[in-house]
Amino acid sequence: MSGRWSTLKTVHEFPDGELWLRRRKQRNSENNAKQARIALEEFDAFMYVYGFEGVEQIDNVALEDFSYFLVDEDYGNHAHSTTRQRWYMVRNYLNDHVDEDLGWEDDGWILSWTRGGTETAHQRDLEIHWLPIPMIHKLIEGAAEHPMTPLRNELIVRILYNTGCRPSEVARMQTRRVDLSTRSITVQNSKVKDTDAPNYEKTVFFTRKTRQKMREWLNRGGRDSLVTASESIRLFPGYNSKEISSRQVNSIVRQAADAADVQEDSLERADGVMVNRVTPKALRHSFAVHSVRGRELSGSPAMDLETLRQIMGHSTLETVRQYLQFRETTTRNTFDSCFPD
Repeated sequence: MSGRWSTLKTVHEFPDGELWLRRRKQRNSENNAKQARIALEEFDAFMYVYGFEGVEQIDNVALEDFSYFLVDEDYGNHAHSTTRQRWYMVRNYLNDHVDEDLGWEDDGWILSWTRGGTETAHQRDLEIHWLPIPMIHKLIEGAAEHPMTPLRNELIVRILYNTGCRPSEVARMQTRRVDLSTRSITVQNSKVKDTDAPNYEKTVFFTRKTRQKMREWLNRGGRDSLVTASESIRLFPGYNSKEISSRQVNSIVRQAADAADVQEDSLERADGVMVNRVTPKALRHSFAVHSVRGRELSGSPAMDLETLRQIMGHSTLETVRQYLQFRETTTRNTFDSCFPD
């Protein structure tokens, strides 16, 4: 069995984490230890996205949120069977190394919804957090303040908002698939694995202002300033690597939000949990919401749902129909223009 199984690569500290993995190998198998290592690293990514500073902050609600993180299309994107396996591995680690009186023995809820889903889980998945345009402009300015890669980070935030792409899709974008003349990028749909499927790839578009920045990046030395650029096929290489990960895309957005002082405006979900307001997923939702509302100041028409579905890479119209709830003001304004007093 090849592959890393005992060396953790995490942002947060996991007390005795590698010792715990070695013991799993001794008691079970190397493959079991490898799966446990992957589970802890995904939990580390969850903690980073949700703003936890250490495992000692984890409670029942956080552990339940982790299960939804694992199935989220922008993060884990796992099947329910994999979600259940990863969740139990993390819970076992926490029970061994954190306060054991947190009551995680009651796990009937995860067995219930991973076997068939529940209305509560479904409703939580439908929650839409989006950003007003002035906040997005501040976020772009915050990204441009990065001390090492300001142009790259600004472009990543712009592309996330302009295209509605997922972090993994942005990370995999290739330089050769960018067409400056049409302001478009052809990108692989992260939800489609069949290379013969008609929606395996999708074409997304960016604004004229973003094209100016893209020209600086591609034609005026921006990308070439990175030592890894010449050996990378990616549109956005890493500072010390040929490519970036979806986790790094999340980090870039988080850093931009902190620099712009907009992350402090956190959101309270229906279950009372406070979450970061500014995330790549919030930018994806923002793209969809502003698309269906149209450009209210200029009077430009809204995007039709079929076009939105294709750009976002969804398989059905029902998935994008949820964004119509934010169109009420636009619809009322249209009505008033047709029926003036």
